[in-house]
Amino acid sequence: MAHGHCQVCLGYYSISNFQVLPCGHGGCKSCLGRIFNSGTQKGSCWMCRREFRRNEAHRIYIDVVDSKVATVQHTVEGLDRMDSKAKLISVERASQVMKKTAQELECDNERAELLRRAIEDFDQRIVSVFQKAQAQAEELAQLREELARAQAEIGLYDHARKTNKKQRDVIKGLESELEQWKKEGEQAVSRLGQVSKDYLALKAQTELDLEEKKKVEEDNSNLRGTLERQAREARSQKVKVRALKDEIASLKKRNESLEEESQSVKFDESLQVYMSDDYGGNDLLSFSSPARPSSPPERARKKIRSSGLSQITNGLHIEVDLEIDSGMPRPGFSSDWKMTDTTTKRNTISSSSNFPIPLDKHGRPKVSVQTGPIRSRRVP
Repeated sequence: MAHGHCQVCLGYYSISNFQVLPCGHGGCKSCLGRIFNSGTQKGSCWMCRREFRRNEAHRIYIDVVDSKVATVQHTVEGLDRMDSKAKLISVERASQVMKKTAQELECDNERAELLRRAIEDFDQRIVSVFQKAQAQAEELAQLREELARAQAEIGLYDHARKTNKKQRDVIKGLESELEQWKKEGEQAVSRLGQVSKDYLALKAQTELDLEEKKKVEEDNSNLRGTLERQAREARSQKVKVRALKDEIASLKKRNESLEEESQSVKFDESLQVYMSDDYGGNDLLSFSSPARPSSPPERARKKIRSSGLSQITNGLHIEVDLEIDSGMPRPGFSSDWKMTDTTTKRNTISSSSNFPIPLDKHGRPKVSVQTGPIRSRRVP
């Protein structure tokens, strides 16, 4: 009889002494009775902790068969279902199962006899059929191989026939293309000769152009050098012109001062001559002008030629038409150069109320003339 294993007390009991809970777990009656001995009507499963009522535990009603008997019965039923349509793998598996079952049933003569009769019946029904099937399968495989070879040969023949036809068509096309290529080759040769002539002419022209280009580049470099040199000379000329203009301005100022001094010296000489004629000369001059020396200064006795200075000034005004902007500094440039003070202090003669002096027919003054500086005198 079949037995069960209790998971609570770890004992082995018959199936009739087992009870099953709603969760599917079970145990012996004694273990379940100890759960409900306290008078409670509820309990929890010792495996999954699911609650259940006392009346929900029930007995297992099942007829347990010996495993050996079930195995033999299952094997016999399987052999009975096999026929000529069964697969080869099923037959091989049935043979393995029969061997295993025969080993397990060595001690049971009744079941062994049953299994022996099933095996004999299986041999009569199946083995001969499978032998014929095996022979037919081998013959069929051979026929299939021959058919495949024949089909392959037929395919090769058809392919060769089609290939030959295509090859003939291709050959005809290639022959026509070859004729066309021959014509084009002859035309290409003639064109090549013409192109070679044109290339040689173009090469010669290119060499001439290169030589001309070199000459033009040399001329351009020479012209650039000339232009740069002219620009430097123009800048230098501009600096010289500016210096000459400054010198002209200073000379003009000096000329004006010399002309004024010359006029004053001439006036003093004429005045001395007049007074020497009227009053006896040097005594009056020495008395009336003690601050001025008795003889005019050396530079006053020299003859000043203003016309020569004017000629020099006029000669310096030259027309310079140069490209000045090339040497000019960019906007924002500041210079620390300052013009030196070349202005000369003019010797001005204060005007007097005596001028013009009225003279008689002999060139003598008609009124008194002041010949010296005005001095304030105090009465002692």
